[in-house]
Amino acid sequence: MKEWFKKKFNQYYKPTYRILIFVVAAVVMVLSFPNVDKMQYEYELQRPWRYENIIAPFDFPIYKTDQEIALERDSILNNFRPYYKRDSISAKDIQKSINKMLENYKGKVSMICPANVREDSLCIYIEHTLFKSLDKIYRQGVLEMPEMAEYSNEKTYELMVIDGNIMEPFTLGELLTMGEAYKELVSNMESALNKRYGIAATWTGVLVDRLPLSDLISTNINYDSERTSTEREKRLSDMSLSSGKVLSGQKIISTGDIVDKRSVRLIESLKKAIETQHGLVNRGLPVYIGQFIMIMCFLTTVYLFLRFFRKDVFQKLGSINFIVLVMTCFVVGAGIISQKHGNISFVVPFVVSPIVMRIFLDSRLAMYVHTITILIISFLAYNSQLFILLHIPAGMVAIISLVNLTRRGQIVRTSILVFLTYALIYIGHCIWQTGDYDNINPYVLAMFAVNGLFMLLSYPLIYVFERMFGFISDVTLLELSDSNNELLRELSEKAPGTFQHSVQVGNLGQEVAIHIGANGMMVRAGAMYHDIGKIVTPGYFTENQAGGINPHDGMDYMESAQMIIKHIENGKRLANKYNIPKQIIDIITSHHGMSQARYFYVSWCNEHKDMTPDISKFTYPGPLPQTKEQAIVMMADAVEASSKSLTEYTDKSIDELVDKIINMQMDSKQFREAPITFRDIETAKGIFKEKLKNIYHGRIQYPELLK
Repeated sequence: MKEWFKKKFNQYYKPTYRILIFVVAAVVMVLSFPNVDKMQYEYELQRPWRYENIIAPFDFPIYKTDQEIALERDSILNNFRPYYKRDSISAKDIQKSINKMLENYKGKVSMICPANVREDSLCIYIEHTLFKSLDKIYRQGVLEMPEMAEYSNEKTYELMVIDGNIMEPFTLGELLTMGEAYKELVSNMESALNKRYGIAATWTGVLVDRLPLSDLISTNINYDSERTSTEREKRLSDMSLSSGKVLSGQKIISTGDIVDKRSVRLIESLKKAIETQHGLVNRGLPVYIGQFIMIMCFLTTVYLFLRFFRKDVFQKLGSINFIVLVMTCFVVGAGIISQKHGNISFVVPFVVSPIVMRIFLDSRLAMYVHTITILIISFLAYNSQLFILLHIPAGMVAIISLVNLTRRGQIVRTSILVFLTYALIYIGHCIWQTGDYDNINPYVLAMFAVNGLFMLLSYPLIYVFERMFGFISDVTLLELSDSNNELLRELSEKAPGTFQHSVQVGNLGQEVAIHIGANGMMVRAGAMYHDIGKIVTPGYFTENQAGGINPHDGMDYMESAQMIIKHIENGKRLANKYNIPKQIIDIITSHHGMSQARYFYVSWCNEHKDMTPDISKFTYPGPLPQTKEQAIVMMADAVEASSKSLTEYTDKSIDELVDKIINMQMDSKQFREAPITFRDIETAKGIFKEKLKNIYHGRIQYPELLK
């Protein structure tokens, strides 16, 4: 019974999972939609109204446009005056500060004034003059003035001064700054002393300069930030968002009427009233069902597309998880943002979706999934038509500009191209609809620029998705192929012959991959690592032997075969140690398939003609190649290694060698599990022959100089 359940589970698990994950995604998307009813009318300025007559179902205000609100807000802020509070400074406080100053300065006055001037009398006179001047200054008001205040040089600028329970406006010219108050105090002192002792008494000026008069002055009209902020917010909150009212039963627009700016204003006001005042606080079950049916229809097309046109992706649950996750994240994100922001067309970087899809899958699938995602999200958009017109072409541009992502700069270039696409479509749409350049909103263009910057987030997402789903991008493959990589550097040092062989295999294999539609970067990276296991015992492989020393001399053929075969397991172990991606490890383990170490196998058979060999001792463990890339590396490895054994390099010998090696692999059914066709194999043969002839072409023999 247990076996029966296990068999049924294995039989139905994957098909059930594929269907279930799309259903769950649809449910999550529906739940993320805003809880409001929306008018789904689409219209164009100066074009006839295509729908039924619209009659106001209830009283609603005529809302101002965003531009009108912005202008009114700017007007309020420009006319707003900051609030200051007058602090009372008593006569007692003024007298106290004067007495303290004179007490500290006592004894120094006599050093400045003439002998005929009594110091006590002079100090009393100074005290009386200072008190009178300071009292006048503080009554006028000493203002706390921020140094960088935008109105600091405008004497007619008004501000509100609160004095107890009284609030009245003052201009800057009616108040004193600290500098002005100091100058007035100095002037008053000089005038008073000159009046009493005469203008000819030059010592009075020296005395005034020596007195620390600045210490006596402080601000008594100080900025009230709390009251200013409160009043500013109150003015803004009191701003009316509407200008007029539509009564219930009033006609808004009739079928066939030309849509003008007034009609647009009334229609948009009704939309806003429905969404903000009369929206459905809790969606009823019929609404949920309708949304679920719509979304499931769209997701079903993705399922069928994968089922019939991308069977390789359809078979991998990880790839399906990736596709569904990306779609769900963008739909849910748009649903959440649409509740906070009026127009998601400009604020969400939807183009990130086709970018990451293109990097890990392919262009056609990325474009299809992006289109379906945009169609689903369009139900949330303020203007569905413009939303679709903006984001589908932008997705196309992003995919086309990322044919091969091998450098970080390509993401920057793509973000610039996408921004230009957004901007041109938006500008063209505005001019087409209104015929007026003034309707082009610079704020929207700025949002497109920010949107383009958000696209740079796709680069770190590449790393995240690689780790989550086991993908490998061209950027990672390029980094792996770098010969300065630690593991490849070790290979070049310990097994230089194997390293050069791997480079040649990469060159041959990548050219084949390009011509038969495989991943050239994957082939090159896989070729660089396919023999990495030879690092452990480099001397046992011909390409690394020097000085005529061969460790296989005197060894049993079966033992030698095991030493050679062991480089597969050693390579897998090293790759895991250095965190090499699984796709590269699969190339390492499959590049010999389940073939035999033929040299030792044939040598053993020739030496033991009367015995039956244990073929498993001479056979590589496999597995067989499962992908085009693995099959290409297998062919390139065998062809490149065998070409070193040719005694002469002629077109005929190279052609015969390539045909012999690859036909032998085909006869032993090494490619039976790989999605590679006979046409692909024939193409590969032709490329191998051409490349080997170029490598081993005859060279001109330079003549010796005759003496």
